[in-house]
Amino acid sequence: MSLLSLSYGLLVLLTVPLYALIPSRFRALTLCLVSLLFYAWGSLPHAALILALGGVVFVLGERLQSERRSTLFALGVSLCVAVLCYFKYSVLFLRSVAAVLPTGTTSAQLSQHADVLSLELQIPLGISFFTFEFVHYLTDIYQGKIVRPHPLPPLHKRCTDFFLFALFFPTLLAGPIKRYQQFGTDPALAPSGTRQEQIAQGLWRILVGLLKKVLIADSLATITLRLKAPELVTPLGLWMAMYAYAGQIYADFSGYSDVAIGVSLLLGYRIPENFNYPYVARSLQDFWRRWHISLSSWIRDYLFIPLGGSHVPPWRAVLNLLFVMALCGLWHGPAGHFVVWGLWHGAGLGIERLYRKLRGQSTDSQSRWSGFLGWLWTFHFVCVGWVLFAAPSLKAAGIALARMVFLLH
Repeated sequence: MSLLSLSYGLLVLLTVPLYALIPSRFRALTLCLVSLLFYAWGSLPHAALILALGGVVFVLGERLQSERRSTLFALGVSLCVAVLCYFKYSVLFLRSVAAVLPTGTTSAQLSQHADVLSLELQIPLGISFFTFEFVHYLTDIYQGKIVRPHPLPPLHKRCTDFFLFALFFPTLLAGPIKRYQQFGTDPALAPSGTRQEQIAQGLWRILVGLLKKVLIADSLATITLRLKAPELVTPLGLWMAMYAYAGQIYADFSGYSDVAIGVSLLLGYRIPENFNYPYVARSLQDFWRRWHISLSSWIRDYLFIPLGGSHVPPWRAVLNLLFVMALCGLWHGPAGHFVVWGLWHGAGLGIERLYRKLRGQSTDSQSRWSGFLGWLWTFHFVCVGWVLFAAPSLKAAGIALARMVFLLH
């Protein structure tokens, strides 16, 4: 079920008044059940999967609250990562192994198995989002960032709160990636006057999201199709497609985020903003502070900082950036061009870091002229990366980029 589908709209129209009418003590449980039914509507087995995985994560989290054992933490995180890898990357893994093996029976069998698996294996909706939220939950409990409230709520209340966090239907399919500590009803939405203003704000965000998706993203999609067959398009047409894709992917993704934020406001919940005018960024570091904020902050907090963050030698920081951004690319899709897109951004971030180190200045101390050049560099670096992201394969991306600079006719 898409966030922009008629069935999703009917779900919102039924849930919002129901949520407002029922007694407050039953609202969390009701919203939890509605979210589960929403997910089960798409796939009953996948709903069972998220319930089972969520149940294991909740039990491990309860144990970690009382005893922070590294084995329990490692078990929970490994299970989440294993589930994500099986559904998203098992086909890519089998094909990669088959490609490096000598031609023979084993290689052919692996390729055949990968082809069958690619047809039969259905990826659960939102698996990249809810597995990352589960990893966050376990990590923050293990590090003491999520603590038990006093007095301790009953077990059924803690269980309901966790599964509402895990199943919350406005964010389940396309994010933003939530943090458990920040998730919950906003006390500021309780007064009737403020609540009416928030409902109006929520409806406005939904309208803006729909307009972004329908009027901008869908309109630009016809131009960006040129990147699917770059050998048939002129260099000028490919440049137009590149700029159009930059607009399409922003309008599409931020439109979905606007809808999710708007629906959450209608239910009295605040979820994190996911975009903050990313194309005005004057550096790649600034861009990733503004683009898909919930993902970039997750990568920073749970991958880059544990690897040493900025407190390591410059060469190692650059290697860490390449590694985490390659994983970021792989998170977006199990294909080589996504990995190269991540490496492209990792290399750009590394170059900027070394440049700042040599110059001894931050991006906040730029003059107007250097700020303009920084914006020009950042915007076009990002746009070239979108060619890698939008192309159906690494080969197609290479053809497009070569034709754009007249290296290939």
